[in-house]
Amino acid sequence: MAAGEFSKMKKLPNDSRLAQIRRVGLSIVDVARKEDKNGVLPPANQWQFAVIDDKSPNAFAMPGGKIGFNLGMFPYASTDDDIAVILGHEVSHVLCQHSSERISQGLLVQLGAVTVDEATKNKSAKTRQAWMAGFGLGSQFGLLLPFSRSHESEADHLGLIFMARAGYNPEAAPAFWQRFAKAGGNKPPEFFSTHPADDTRVRQLQAWMPEAKAQAPKKP
Repeated sequence: MAAGEFSKMKKLPNDSRLAQIRRVGLSIVDVARKEDKNGVLPPANQWQFAVIDDKSPNAFAMPGGKIGFNLGMFPYASTDDDIAVILGHEVSHVLCQHSSERISQGLLVQLGAVTVDEATKNKSAKTRQAWMAGFGLGSQFGLLLPFSRSHESEADHLGLIFMARAGYNPEAAPAFWQRFAKAGGNKPPEFFSTHPADDTRVRQLQAWMPEAKAQAPKKP
């Protein structure tokens, strides 16, 4: 699935910033692979990097070793440290197999919906509708959104550690997310969001900062 989606994207192979994305990305991959107990991350020579012709501020890492960085992200992340914040977060998602967990959660919800539908098949249409609505809300706010927020926090934590181990400044992480949050406009409350609230994210990063700095390479 990842390979198919990646192949469809409009890439800019001659963009001068591609070398920077590749260099920073491979340094993150190198330290992340040392924590890879299940062989999830491919070796360095199998990773593909691309600048994507898309003005939305986004970047991603896909299972199988594919990293994309949208044109729209460069105004917020031009330095190596900023790029390390983003790619450390995205590579951590791959290492933790969060995409597979999301698919499993989705299948679980589908199975639950079938079960509810079968259990209420002899009820009135109004009763069945109420049950399905309740199940939908319960799965969304009780399972899918909390898991998404926990995935994002886990990726923030690991990403901070990885960028520090790779020699980048972890202090760039809370600064980047604060800057990015200001550009994002109004956002839903944390309970209704797949991501932690901006202040929660920054507060967590600051709490993890001593741990990250302690793992940075020692300067001669």
